[in-house]
Amino acid sequence: MSISISPESVDSAAPADRATPPVRGGKRGRQLVALGVGALGLLFSLGYFPRHARRAALAEEADRIAREPVSVGVVTPVRAQATRSLLLPGSIQALERASVYSRANGYVRSWRVDMGDHVEAGELLAELDTPELAREMDQAAAALAQADAGILQAEATLAYSRSTLERHSSLASLGLTSQQELEERKAQASVSAANVRVAETERRARAAQLQRLEQLASFARVVAPFTGSVAARSVERGSLVSAGADSPLFEIVAIDPVRVFIQVPQSLVQGVQPGIPAQLELSEFPGVSFAGVLTRSSGTLDAQSRTMKVEVRVPNPDAKLLPGMYASVRLELTSSQRSFLLPATTLLNRKAGTVVAVVDDEDRVRLRPVEIERDSGAEVEIDGGLTGSERVIRAPRPDIAEGQSVRVAS
Repeated sequence: MSISISPESVDSAAPADRATPPVRGGKRGRQLVALGVGALGLLFSLGYFPRHARRAALAEEADRIAREPVSVGVVTPVRAQATRSLLLPGSIQALERASVYSRANGYVRSWRVDMGDHVEAGELLAELDTPELAREMDQAAAALAQADAGILQAEATLAYSRSTLERHSSLASLGLTSQQELEERKAQASVSAANVRVAETERRARAAQLQRLEQLASFARVVAPFTGSVAARSVERGSLVSAGADSPLFEIVAIDPVRVFIQVPQSLVQGVQPGIPAQLELSEFPGVSFAGVLTRSSGTLDAQSRTMKVEVRVPNPDAKLLPGMYASVRLELTSSQRSFLLPATTLLNRKAGTVVAVVDDEDRVRLRPVEIERDSGAEVEIDGGLTGSERVIRAPRPDIAEGQSVRVAS
């Protein structure tokens, strides 16, 4: 049996065979893709899950630490000493200072002292010529002499009136004169006695006027009011001066001893007592102190600074201390207030003010407001807010809160 195949049949079958794709190559590509995706998933799992586990562990550890009490160190407030050494600034002033004016009108005849000279009390400083005052004194002396003559005249009239009254009294007893005439003689004697008193009063007025002018004449000698030194001279010979003029002739200061004024804070004013020793220190005399004594205080506090003005007197025989110098005064004063010393690291600044963190009996934080009396740098002196038995955190964290649990380290 023979089979014949035509060319048309062969040609029609050939395209169908060539159009069929190879199935084995497509499966291999899908396998490679799946293998890559699996590898990436494995790598992601190897990186993500350990990191996630570590983060969860860290969060758990942080939460555990946050729940645990914070370990803190504490200190106990130390009672400050009752006696405190203070170094306060002050200004040296003269014990006495006086501006010497003229009390009389006149011209400067001479001056005897100049600036810087030492003078004793009552020593002559200058002399004045007072010609007008001299004329007034002559007039007053003449008026006084006239008053003396008036007294003599009034006394003579009184003597005559009294003798006349006596004669008329004798005649009236004999009936030789009338009663009316006797009354007239009595009245005349009374008038004469009154005239004597008027003349004596006039004489006293004239004498007082002369005494006043003599006192003014004594002011022509300008003298020092106290022992000291001349700080200024503002007169020249021949200058016209008037009583009570605005410009002084001299200025006298007494600088032995000198006065130093300081301001003591309110917390220590109870310890201010007269007689407390003091030491004066000046930068011009390094290593040298001048002994003084507290003499008096103002007894009142300044409303702005809450301090009291205190005077310290320091002997100055060699005039080393000059008025106007700046000085420091060291005092030992006793405080009546209870204050405590704490490290400066215990302080916290909050909106309500300065506070310290105190650990109570249940190991919880209590914030106590305090007032700083003095700050010496490493330590601060606390006035108010503490009793002395507290456990104060030495270095509290800035975010420490009221009621927070803590653990006190040994």
